[in-house]
Amino acid sequence: MVRALSRRFAYGRLLTLLTAAALLLQGCAEGGSGGGAKAAEAQSASGYAGKAATITVGYQSPTAQTWGALIVKNQKLFEKYLKELAPDDDVKVNWFDAPAGSVLNNNMIGGKIQLSFLGDMPSLLNGVLGITQKNYHSVFLAFDGKGAVGRNQAIVVPNGSDIKSIEDLKGKTVSTPIGSSAHRMLLETLRQHGLVDDVKIVDQSVTVGMQSIEQNKIAAHATWAPYPNLIQYKGFGTILSPGEATGIDYLAGVVANRDWAKQNRIYAVAFLKALNEAHAFAKAHPEETARIFEQESGFPPEVCKTMVENIRFDAAIYGKDVSTLKGSAAFLTSIGKLKAALDLDAFIDDSYLREAVKSTGKPYLTDEELHGEWIADRTY
Repeated sequence: MVRALSRRFAYGRLLTLLTAAALLLQGCAEGGSGGGAKAAEAQSASGYAGKAATITVGYQSPTAQTWGALIVKNQKLFEKYLKELAPDDDVKVNWFDAPAGSVLNNNMIGGKIQLSFLGDMPSLLNGVLGITQKNYHSVFLAFDGKGAVGRNQAIVVPNGSDIKSIEDLKGKTVSTPIGSSAHRMLLETLRQHGLVDDVKIVDQSVTVGMQSIEQNKIAAHATWAPYPNLIQYKGFGTILSPGEATGIDYLAGVVANRDWAKQNRIYAVAFLKALNEAHAFAKAHPEETARIFEQESGFPPEVCKTMVENIRFDAAIYGKDVSTLKGSAAFLTSIGKLKAALDLDAFIDDSYLREAVKSTGKPYLTDEELHGEWIADRTY
C-alpha cells in the first residue's frame, strides 16, 4: 500500500510539473501583451540584444565635400544613436582616414570597412565593384556634401602665370586626378571652349598637383575643395575657372557594404540619423562647424570657414542628383574607367534614410519635391 501511495504521489507530482511546463510554453508562444511578447519586442527594438560588433567608417579629410564625416566623428553622433537604437549591444566605432576614394574602395572590398564617405566618381566605381566582385556587394545610402552647378571645384594656375583665360591653355599641359569629378569638370570646360583636343591632360593627385602649381611646374591643375581655397590662402596660385562654369553639380555620398547593411539595418539607420544631425549642426552652428573642420582636417581656419559657407550638407537623394550620377557614369564609361554597366536604381536605396528621418519625427521630402530643385531650408 505504501508503494502504491508512493507511486501515486510521484505520478501526481510529474503531472503537475508537466502541466506547469505546458502553461509556461503557452504563455511564451502567445502574442498580445504577454511577458514573452514584450521580451521579443524589446529584443527586436535593440537589434541583436547583447551583440558585440565593430564598425569601421571610412572618410577623406583631404576632400571637403565629405566633411559631414568630421562632424559625426568629432561629436560622436554615431555612438549616440547606436546607444539609442541598440542599447544592449556592445558596438565599437572605428574611423579610417584615407587620402583618396580608391583606398576606401579597396578596403571595402577586403571587408575592412563597412561604410565610406566617397566622392561621386569613387561611389560609382564602388557600385560597379559591387556587381563584379564575387564576395562584395554595395549600396548607396545617402549624399553628404553637394556643390551647386560645380561649386567647390576649380581649375587653378600658378601665381604670375601668363595664362589668363581658358583659351590660353591651348597647347599646354594640365593635370588632374584622372577619372575624378575634377577631370569631368576640366573636360567639360575645355569642351565649351573647343579645346578638348588641344590640351594635354596628365594624371596627378591633388597633393602632387598642388606642388606642381606651387613650384610652377605645370600650366594648370583641376581639383576640388579645399585646395582651390588653400592655394589662394597660401598665395601661390589663383583660380582660372570655377567649377560653376560647367553647370554640373558636384556631389559626395555614403556607400555601404550591402550585405552588412541588410544584416545590421538598425546600425545603418543609426548612422544615417547621425549624419542627419551632423548636417543640421553644420547649418545651425557654422562657427563651431568650422572649428571642427579645422581640428579634424588640419586645414587653416579661414579655409574651413569658406567650406561651411560653400557646401550644402544634405543627405536627400533628389531626382536631379541621380541624373548627375548618370552623367558621371557615362563620363567614366567614356574614358574606360567603368568596367560594367551600373543600374543606379538598384545601387541606390533610400529606404534606410527615409527610416532614419521618420524616426526623428521629421517628414521626408515628397515625391514631387524630390523631382524638383534642392529646397533651401530642407536638408537632412
